[in-house]
Formats: sequence, structure tokens, C-alpha cells
Amino acid sequence: MASNPALGQTSDPLELLRQYTTQKKPVELLDNDGNLTTDLLQATTVRFGEDASFARDTPTSYSRSNSDSDQYTLSALLHFLDHRDQSFYEYMKMTNTMGLQTVSFGDRVTLLDYLTGKSTSTGEEKQQKQLEQQQQMAVDTVVDSSRRANKARTDLAGDSGRTANDGTRDILRRERVLINTSSVVSSSKSFAKVPDLIKEIFPPKHGAKGADGKPMAPVAGTLANGALASNGVARKRVSQRKRANPIIVVPAATTAMINMYNIEELLQKHQFVDSRTIMETGGPKPREVFIDHQVTRSSQRIRVRVVDSVQDFTEADWNSLICVFTQGAAWQFKNWVWKSPEEVFQNTMGFYPKYNDERPKDSIKSWGVEVINIERTKRHMDKAAVVGLWSSIEQYLASKKPDFLN
Repeated sequence: MASNPALGQTSDPLELLRQYTTQKKPVELLDNDGNLTTDLLQATTVRFGEDASFARDTPTSYSRSNSDSDQYTLSALLHFLDHRDQSFYEYMKMTNTMGLQTVSFGDRVTLLDYLTGKSTSTGEEKQQKQLEQQQQMAVDTVVDSSRRANKARTDLAGDSGRTANDGTRDILRRERVLINTSSVVSSSKSFAKVPDLIKEIFPPKHGAKGADGKPMAPVAGTLANGALASNGVARKRVSQRKRANPIIVVPAATTAMINMYNIEELLQKHQFVDSRTIMETGGPKPREVFIDHQVTRSSQRIRVRVVDSVQDFTEADWNSLICVFTQGAAWQFKNWVWKSPEEVFQNTMGFYPKYNDERPKDSIKSWGVEVINIERTKRHMDKAAVVGLWSSIEQYLASKKPDFLN
């Protein structure tokens, strides 16, 4: 379905987005062929049900706090809503990677309150009020200081002082504030290159030796081509200490079919629940989830840790990674120790969940991931799909990471 110009011109995308967010109504993304998609980068049109359709990057009426002429685009607001639970650093890094407009740190709280219905103000009224209050405080401070200085003067000097105060007040009221506490913390600059600069200034040390005088195994990310220290020596060293929980990574996007909201329902309860249904209950997104699984034809149970960010991964975490759920977007693997999706899935297994009547994305054809087909309405079919998923994980562990089964 193509964009409807007439509706797009007579409706305000900002107000519609606020209305659909507060009423928990789905906003649909359409690609260039008019087909529904969950990938914001592939979308060309944003459709608000039967109300209106807009081009993905349509400017909204919400202005950046540090620019009167720069408005946030519809795609920027959609992406911000989808990643509102992320830290600002993670959000900014992902946004820069995708090439989208970033909602500044100073606008986050006010914008989120407006879009979720907690506030009816777009932030401009609040900023204007703050400016007026700061101007008045400046006037009162100068006048009060002048009065205290003139208190010990004679009546004639006092009269002169009052005249000076009136003049000072008049001058200050004509002044124009160029910077304030709000504009100082707002910035359109990107800090995405800071981690690379840190690596240049403090490069990893090569040839370092341990207490026994032998060379230490390189940490994750320092081997050629981004490979992990997964050789026999490293495996032996890891197995000598208590193993951490095996780790599964899911997409961070709330639009992903499987994410932190519904992964426990899928893997623990063997039932697929749309993440939007869980989000509508108002619960926060968990930072991590632990899944207990009974290994088939064995009395052993394994405890799996599920996360949606690898930002704080240690070498042990990378070695414990066993599985990745993907929605077919390459930017999901930005700043991983492996340089491409193909390399990611050479070092861990991958799952691509989709509805059984959908076509897989072309991007995953060379990735070597396993497609998980989920029925749209037949929930009694979920268990068979999940049992097959766990069977694939167990086979991978037995073949590639047997320490987790010992």
C-alpha cells in the first residue's frame, strides 16, 4: 500500500503517534512494494491504521531543544520509542549505526512523557518558562545585590541607587538568553567514535606474560579477523574453572518477533506470545532472563542466560555464547568481536524466527542460520517448534561446546 498524500497532508504524524502509543494501537511499516515489514530501515511508509500514512522520514512538529529550525523525523521518534528502555549510550550507538536521527539526551524525558501521555506539553512551553524564570532570577539577583550595597548610604545616595536599580532592571529585561541549563546538556554531536579513540590511545598489550612466565592467551577481539581464543589451550583453561551459564542473545528491538519480552514464554513455557501483548501490561523489559532446561534423554539440567546486549561482554561471556536469535538485520552485530554476520554464525548457532506464511529475508541466505517457523494462530503447534529448537541447541552443545553438558 502506497502512502496517501491527502491524509499525510491533513494529519499531524506527531499527534497520531502519541494517540497510537497511548492507546497501544499498532503502527504499521510498509516497504517499497507496499508489504508489511518489521524492519524500520526497509520501510518507506508508516501507516496509522485507516487514519493516515506518511513517508518514513516525514518531519514532525516536535523541535529539538537546541534548534528552532530542526524537527525530529517520524522514523527517529519510532526508533526512540522502540529503544526507550536502553541506556543513552546503547541507543546512540545503535542509532548512529543505522544512520537515523538521534533524540538528544536533553529531550528524552520530555519527549517520552509526551508520547506516552504523561504530559500534554511538547517541551517548548517548559523551555520558555525556564527561560523566563532564569531571566527573572538574574534580575532579582542583581537588584538584591545592589540594594544591599546601597543600604548604608545616605538618603540621597539611596535615591540614586534606586534609580540605578530601575535602569539595571530595564537593561536586563532587554537581554536575550543565548544559552541555558537545557541547551547546555543538549547536543547534536555524535560520540560513536569515542570507543575507537580509546582503543587507539590504549591499545591491547601483546606478548604479556602470566605469573607462570608463559604468554597469556589473547583476550576477545585481539586475534586476527576478530576470532575468539577458542583453541585447545583456551578451552582447557576455561574448563579448569567453573563454567558460566551458556548465553543466548536476542534482538534488542521491541519490534523483533522474539525479544526480551517474550523469550521466557517461548523457551520455558513452550508457547509463543506476541511481545506487544506483554508490553501492553506495562511491565519493564528485563535486563536478563534465566531459562532452566531439562536435557533430552538425560537427568542433567542446564541454566541458560538470555540477554539482548553484548556491550559488557567479557572473554568468558563470548566463550559462553551458544546461540543468537536474529531478525535478519546486519546492524545487530555492530561492534561484535566477529566482523560480519557470516563470521558470527561460524562461531555460534543462529535462529531466524518467522511466521510460517512469511518469506525469509534474502539477507540470511548466506548466514547459515536455522529458520524457526511459528504458526500465526495455532498455538498448540508452538510446543513442537520449541522442542525442535531445543534439540538443535543440544546437538550444537554436544558437538561444539560439550563442557556445558558435563
